[in-house]
Amino acid sequence: MKYVDSGNGKMPLISLLAILSISLTINMPGLAVSPMLGKLRDLFHSSEMEAQLVTSLPNLCMIPVVLLAGKLSTASRQTAVLTTGLVIFLLAGIGCFFASSMTALIVLGCFVGVGCGLVVPVAAGYISEWFMGKSRQADLGLKSTTSNAMVIIANIYVGWIAAHNWHAAFVVYLTPLIPLILLPYMTQRYVKKNRIVMSDVMEEKETVAATPANAPYHFHGKESLKLLAGLICLYMFLTYATTSISYYAPFAMEHFGMNTTEVGVVTAMYYLMCAVCGAFVSPLKHFFKKGTMFICLGLCAAGLLTIGFTHNFWIYTLASLVTGFGYGIIQPIIYNKTTYVAPTRQLGTQYFGYVLSSNYVAIMMVPFVDGLARKIFHAQSATFEFIFSGAVVLAILLWALLSRKSYVFAVNPASAAPTPAEIAAAEAEEAREVASSPSASPAK
Repeated sequence: MKYVDSGNGKMPLISLLAILSISLTINMPGLAVSPMLGKLRDLFHSSEMEAQLVTSLPNLCMIPVVLLAGKLSTASRQTAVLTTGLVIFLLAGIGCFFASSMTALIVLGCFVGVGCGLVVPVAAGYISEWFMGKSRQADLGLKSTTSNAMVIIANIYVGWIAAHNWHAAFVVYLTPLIPLILLPYMTQRYVKKNRIVMSDVMEEKETVAATPANAPYHFHGKESLKLLAGLICLYMFLTYATTSISYYAPFAMEHFGMNTTEVGVVTAMYYLMCAVCGAFVSPLKHFFKKGTMFICLGLCAAGLLTIGFTHNFWIYTLASLVTGFGYGIIQPIIYNKTTYVAPTRQLGTQYFGYVLSSNYVAIMMVPFVDGLARKIFHAQSATFEFIFSGAVVLAILLWALLSRKSYVFAVNPASAAPTPAEIAAAEAEEAREVASSPSASPAK
């Protein structure tokens, strides 16, 4: 049996591949079929908003389910929650082959979202549970690579096949078959039986040698919740802004005379760069050093604004790559920070549920927020949404610069774990708040 490093021992390679296969499904609802939104609108004579509901409503349905799954996915229930989600996703995906109206597609898409929502926290929770240190950062990067690579394949395929048979585009909703086949290799029983763990004595020695005296491993108390809120806001607004490529490229490019194949290429390039960066996030962090977060946010803003002010396929492709490069580095960094913001490793899956739900809130709110912004600014440009999204990212960049010392934005190339100084500062701040609170004052 082949093994991979888990940070505190060895893990069966087949188990890692099985865990990563879950991520093939997590970006599928809505985004996979976005290149043919314009075609669906014309086919069913619907409005642009109705066509976008095929993408946004599944993600709306995912939000409460992701939060619920984060709490339900204890060690004893993980396999049951995962299996249920994959089966619901698969059955709804099969139903899309027989849909004959926009309403049917939207309803089935919502069931796809429910199934996927049960799966999402488990995909990250397994990695948080079984891997540690640099191995965890690398595997969370691979998780991001896997999910984005699947969207690349789906977007190129859908962009091509939609011109011939739009029903055939929903083949991408059959991806749950892969993790269902590999399910036996990621159960608690299989992993515990086949993994190799360092002896307690060796693990304790290495931990003492690598950890400064009295340095906690995770944030706790109010600071944990504060940082969780920061990560949620960062992930939500950045995802909201960059998702403009999936939502509005089909309509903007159609407006300028480009076809669905070209739309598929532009959207796929965004996810291609996200996938590549996920696989190489550690060396990229070392290259950009402490400026990683600020440089990546700047690249996202530049890419979106470039699309907003130009009308050329090749420029769109390059700008999409640049945006994906920035987002692709930030995404796994946020994932890894979540594992340290959670007070304990056991709460990691629940915290992932909170952070990952913000991803789907962002995707869901895109058409509504952008529609409101278009009305407020009385915008007529076909690329207004890209300009507005670029402005949103510039606002995030300003926030990051003003809060550059916060763990949310600080990047340590050597390790994603909080430094002793960050932990000490957080504890000192919480102690001051407790001391100054009315309840802490002695009774007169």
